[in-house]
Amino acid sequence: MPNLWIGRPGSLVEIDQAAKSFDRTADLGVSEFKSLGGRVTVTRNQAPVRRLKLAWDLLPPGAARALDRVARRIDGPGPVYVIDPTAGNVLAPAQAAGLGVPGATSITGLAQWFLASGTGTVTESTTAPGTFSLTTTDTTAALAWRCTGTSGNFPVVPGLPISFRAPTAIAARATVSVGLDFKRVDGTYLSSTSATGPVVTGTVPSGAAYATPTAKPGTPGTYALAGACLTYGGTATDGVPGDGLPPMAVTGYTDTPGRPLPYRSISLDLVEVSGATG
Repeated sequence: MPNLWIGRPGSLVEIDQAAKSFDRTADLGVSEFKSLGGRVTVTRNQAPVRRLKLAWDLLPPGAARALDRVARRIDGPGPVYVIDPTAGNVLAPAQAAGLGVPGATSITGLAQWFLASGTGTVTESTTAPGTFSLTTTDTTAALAWRCTGTSGNFPVVPGLPISFRAPTAIAARATVSVGLDFKRVDGTYLSSTSATGPVVTGTVPSGAAYATPTAKPGTPGTYALAGACLTYGGTATDGVPGDGLPPMAVTGYTDTPGRPLPYRSISLDLVEVSGATG
């Protein structure tokens, strides 16, 4: 996927001109304290925060207007999402590794997954807190992944290629099947794409604003959830660390008229947020 998409779910816009600068460095939140004796103590945030710095030279009017609308929140309050062309796996980092906050039943723990069909449960390991697995008791049990940024589904746009690979332990079963459920902007079901085997690849249909990946082991048992991958614009593969698809807010914006007009040079600074409704 060579291009970047940005905006609110249901109204993401494509910026098909490459940015002249693109910094996606995560803010680790690391602080150092040096004692009088010369020893150093380090503290850090529990989870790094993603920051993006983007700049374009001489954008045509359509793209410039779209970014201006995002920066000034013309289409309404709330966070925006950036489909990053460099992200190989849009599952959250811990989610892709089958991990979460120990003891948490929220979107940072057990609620990262839910049972879409059949009989089974997602449970946390008692010997390795924060590690989660799926236990199925029938052949129809299918597990679904929630987007931790939206607490629900993964934002998509019609025409975008999308691919999902089941976790390593589930992918190893000869009976495995996987799917992508597409949903409208209000979250109602639209259609599905499915495949026999560990990987499914499809194109987002017209009218879809969200997608939910699913995996069905096809054999009762207990399966670790590490190794899952959801990719936009390519084919999902095993072992790709999660980049996440977090809600973001614009914290900096420049808009410089270019020569010749009506071209404009635009820059945006964005930060991962828990919410951006104010």
